[in-house]
Amino acid sequence: MVTKSYRVTGIVQGVGFRPFIHRIAETNNLNGWVLNDSKGVLIEVQGKENDIKSFLRDIKNKKPIVSKIDDVFEVDITLSGGKYNSFEIRESVQLDENNTLISPDLCVCDECIKEMFDSHSHRYRYAFINCTNCGPRFTIIKEMPYDRRNTTMDVFEMCKQCSEEYSDVRNRRYHAQPNACPECGPKLNIIDSNGVQVQCDDEVEFIIDKLLEGKICAIKSLGGFHLAVNAKDDNSVKRLRKLKKRDFKPFALMMPSIEVVKRYMHVNEEEEILLKSEKRPIVLLKKKEEAKLPLSIAPKNPCFGVMLPSAPLHYLLLANSDLNVLVMTSGNIAGEPIAYKNDYAYEKLNNIADYFLMNNRDIFLRVDDSIVRIISNEKNGEKYNTIIRRARGYAPRPITVNQELGEIFAFGSELKNTIALSKKNQIYLSQHIGDVKNDEIFSSLLTCKRHFEDILDIEPQYYVCDMHPSFRCTRFVNEQSSVEVVKVQHHHAHMASCMAENNIINETVLGIIFDGTGYGLDGTIWGGEFLVGDYSSFKRVAAIDNCNLIGGDKAVKEPIRVAYDLLLKVYGEGIEELDLSVLKELSDIEKKVYKKMVENNINTFPTSSLGRLFDGISSLLGICYEIEYEGQAAIELEAILNRNFDLAGYYSFDIEEYEGCYRIVYEKMVRQIVIDIQNGEDIETISRRFHSTIIEMSRCMALKIRDLYKINIVVLSGGVFMNEFLLLNMINVLKKENFEVLHHEKVPTNDGGISLGQIMIANAIHK
Repeated sequence: MVTKSYRVTGIVQGVGFRPFIHRIAETNNLNGWVLNDSKGVLIEVQGKENDIKSFLRDIKNKKPIVSKIDDVFEVDITLSGGKYNSFEIRESVQLDENNTLISPDLCVCDECIKEMFDSHSHRYRYAFINCTNCGPRFTIIKEMPYDRRNTTMDVFEMCKQCSEEYSDVRNRRYHAQPNACPECGPKLNIIDSNGVQVQCDDEVEFIIDKLLEGKICAIKSLGGFHLAVNAKDDNSVKRLRKLKKRDFKPFALMMPSIEVVKRYMHVNEEEEILLKSEKRPIVLLKKKEEAKLPLSIAPKNPCFGVMLPSAPLHYLLLANSDLNVLVMTSGNIAGEPIAYKNDYAYEKLNNIADYFLMNNRDIFLRVDDSIVRIISNEKNGEKYNTIIRRARGYAPRPITVNQELGEIFAFGSELKNTIALSKKNQIYLSQHIGDVKNDEIFSSLLTCKRHFEDILDIEPQYYVCDMHPSFRCTRFVNEQSSVEVVKVQHHHAHMASCMAENNIINETVLGIIFDGTGYGLDGTIWGGEFLVGDYSSFKRVAAIDNCNLIGGDKAVKEPIRVAYDLLLKVYGEGIEELDLSVLKELSDIEKKVYKKMVENNINTFPTSSLGRLFDGISSLLGICYEIEYEGQAAIELEAILNRNFDLAGYYSFDIEEYEGCYRIVYEKMVRQIVIDIQNGEDIETISRRFHSTIIEMSRCMALKIRDLYKINIVVLSGGVFMNEFLLLNMINVLKKENFEVLHHEKVPTNDGGISLGQIMIANAIHK
């Protein structure tokens, strides 16, 4: 007989890990104990050497599916002092140091769904059913270790039956911290838009009836409120658009099963796996032509964002066959954070929602739905997973890197913000926070910052922020003096983010970074960049030629201004002779003023942004003159390709050297596009040629840079690579030239991944 102690680290709390250890200990004839502490799980076992070896193999090979083991190692503590006669689960221990990872929220499991619809069950139709294998985690935890007293469930005292389940190691609800039943747990309630409590026998059936009547309902889910309508009712969808002031941005859909999803959408094997995974993200799927759902759900878009239910309440709402497709969009007003508290939801949404389906289980931290997409090329079988928004189901799972990191806090970017903290070899990326120009969203960022620092026991040695002097986070860190600040160039952070998730450590790479806006080292706005460097430094070796933002940020909202500048740049005074629809959208006064602004450099800013070039071409083709949501013009320019990834012939362009940096000059391309428009070429063909031209520009530039700098690793990052036509073909074209091509699959390629890169750069600078 020997006695040994082991530490297990990773996501090992809130995932049924202790009862799992109990089971495999007994299976391997071992006695001893297991407990949670703030470093992870601690185990002491007593038995034969071979049985202990078998036990250790079982830990790694048979672990709970939702757990994530980072390490299992022996430790020098033997607390027994004698012989054990059984194996037990001991009370949790709070230590001075916290290394435990937090589990994301988990979708309701099949066993709980079956029980919820069993009329003989104690929890029949109970909207808060859960067990060790499912239910809320990240959104209800207040501090570590993950015990009921440290969650928002602490206000609900378990009844006798729930308490017995919670204490029975062989019950699937053993130490399920949100465990509850109709007798002792959270309850649903409904109020109307006037704040009046609705009395009814069955809250779920009441809301189903109202949805079928065409009403808008605010529904409290795992991480916050959704606004829901019957997706088959075009008038209801349009009414929601009008009241939410969201004319074009696509709405997400929820359907009860994969079988229903397949009635309306094309679904491949990888997409089905994602939809049914415990993460339950929104997955972007191509519509079936015969699918009879209103176009108002996602105007000018070949895709719908679809998710399966993640909470028991969702299954109850979708159990009615007349209501098997719901619009489930974030419960917020445009530009504001998702509502997650009852009073706040009513205050913000009572001019939109007719009814509010609430409950008295508090959400401690708001978390939006995640959005993902499988980019696939049916012709060669290539498939890539891309994360558009990393939130519920993914956060706060860390990114592991192959080097030791200091304790660093990164503030991320201005738009699509996430924050990040590092400790040892882990980088903890937060859930999507949003656009921090908004006061409430910035306040949410600070709340998230404090929460992460507390539960991860991190005291940052450095703060990292974007170098843009006007960014909200940059101004905030400038006002504090307690922690050293590292300022990082935006596109360098994009490049470092892609390097980090692909575990590039000591290599110099070529970063092709295409996005909308980033403050450059020369004080201008960058966004079409070719960078050579590593984590500690970079050099801008090439860029897309500048266009002008006439009116600054106004041009971002009104891409017709960019289109006008492109024409003015190519044709000069000859612009007056052009017979183009885009010019007819502008008044004579507007054209005169815009021209004067460019000529005299009045409130006009040069930018190499490829995102703005996409906007300008979209507007030039008459697709989008004014945008409602970020990237709309470019998204609609890509949408007309209908997820057909075939390349076309490309337009002409030049590569010139300018002040030690190569410039890709596109005047010839613009001129040829205008000729195609005048010749009546269809816009789908022009869009395909334009996309193909950007890929050819990048290929030529990459080859030139490889010859000069002897670099063969290319990383692709930036919001423009949300464009799946561009990403898929760029990967293929560069691989054919024998480049090693790296891209994002673990974090968003847009600004949602910036904080990861900021951590890596700050760490390299302060090694």
